[in-house]
Amino acid sequence: MLDRADLINQLAASMGAGQRVTTKQEESRYDAKTGTLYCNGMQINASIADQAIRHFELVASKYDKNDASSRQMAMIYECAIQSIKMMQNPQVKALLKTEVVK
Repeated sequence: MLDRADLINQLAASMGAGQRVTTKQEESRYDAKTGTLYCNGMQINASIADQAIRHFELVASKYDKNDASSRQMAMIYECAIQSIKMMQNPQVKALLKTEVVK
């Protein structure tokens, strides 16, 4: 039996889409040359990453850091913020570029 993705591709091909339609997801990867993260069929560039940082900072600022459960949520958002900033760090990008070459 065909899986869902193959069925969708066959239907699209029969409707004239040819080989242009892909529903299978590639493995997530980060292109250090362009600063683009590829995941779940999306391309997340530096502009989107900057928007994500601003959004997470706004949400994190609404939590009361004196309350234990709120503090934990603030730390979760801070983790996302710092991860994105690390991905944008020129030294980290340079290191990732050398890892790809090897």
